[in-house]
Amino acid sequence: MNIQLLGISHKTAPVQIRALFAFTEEKRRSLMEALLMENGITECVVLATCNRTEIYTVSDPKVAVWQVMTAMQRCVLDAVEMDDTVDGASLLRFYKGSQAVRHLFFVAAGLDSMVMGEDQILGQVKEAHRQAMEGGFCSTYANGLFRMAVTAAKKVKTETRLSGISVSTATLAIKAAEEYIGDLDGKNVLLIGATGRIGQIVMKNMISDHSVNLYVTSRRIHSEQVNRIGTDTLAGRHCSGRHFRTTEYEVIAFEQRYGYADTMDVIISATASPHYTLTKERWEAAIVSKKPRILIDMAVPMDIEGSIDDGHMTRVCHLDDLTEVADRNQNIRLRAADQAREMLEEEIAQFERWMIFQEHLPLMRSVRDRILDDTTGKAIDKLFYRVRESASPQQLKVFYDVLEQSEKEG
Repeated sequence: MNIQLLGISHKTAPVQIRALFAFTEEKRRSLMEALLMENGITECVVLATCNRTEIYTVSDPKVAVWQVMTAMQRCVLDAVEMDDTVDGASLLRFYKGSQAVRHLFFVAAGLDSMVMGEDQILGQVKEAHRQAMEGGFCSTYANGLFRMAVTAAKKVKTETRLSGISVSTATLAIKAAEEYIGDLDGKNVLLIGATGRIGQIVMKNMISDHSVNLYVTSRRIHSEQVNRIGTDTLAGRHCSGRHFRTTEYEVIAFEQRYGYADTMDVIISATASPHYTLTKERWEAAIVSKKPRILIDMAVPMDIEGSIDDGHMTRVCHLDDLTEVADRNQNIRLRAADQAREMLEEEIAQFERWMIFQEHLPLMRSVRDRILDDTTGKAIDKLFYRVRESASPQQLKVFYDVLEQSEKEG
């Protein structure tokens, strides 16, 4: 059997184009139905997320691969509502055989993601396989491929440090808050600089993973905008492994930040201002209650005066601290990625051996039955001689090594 892959991802197309290929569950089903009507295609699975859409097919080896790929491209482009000015075909990438197999194993393990080692893609791969199985769109070979790719990805996750090692400063800032404060759920968090790029990333990460009481401000927000409740809705579940929900947060005026400081457990500041957003003098005048607090400064130049850190209840963490951890984690992750690739190559070889074995099951049964029916032993002698005449010296050595090992094991 042949395996093919047609794909589009963050590596080949901008988000506006990828969005056209982020098929709903209903569209994925319709696409798989169309694919199985094409000549030669016997199995298919469609993986569609925000960052990639990939169509895997298994086809009859009697049908040329180029014909199968042409049919795949036609079916996919027919399913996309695209402006005539966009050359969608030029953004598609094709893989066949070992290339397609290797790609899926690397995708499932997070080695092909925007953030190397991220975990969400594994769940999306499993979901794509589940839908194809339940719809009857895949059978022996696609099931074996996806099952072994998922198993290999889980092995990478448990045996390497590829996942769970944060490398973005936004993620590390929240991690630092957790390490100092503990569980952030129910805690009061103030984000200064919420309208900036870094502030927006921190805000998204915070509300997607924690149920905090979030307050946001920036120098652009003044007293006439106070007491306003904002909402942030996470992306649909096909784009994220996180739950779909809308989170509320309170927008406060920038000049009122000290008035809220005493109730805060965590303050994160990420502005582009040349001046402090929090000074020691005004901080000490504002703080009444004694409790652990962490102030995280993600700005250059610094937003938070370092002397606010009292070495006891209030800790100040600056960007350099986070960057140092990020660099160290990145090195760990790169080493883990090399280890993961080596592991995956072994798992890919295992799948390819399984596939070759599966394809030749009828032949092996036929040979076995012929040998069992031959009481003279001539059939097995003939087999050995044919192996000798047709195999290369290296292949012949492997054959007899395996035979010898089998004899030893009884």
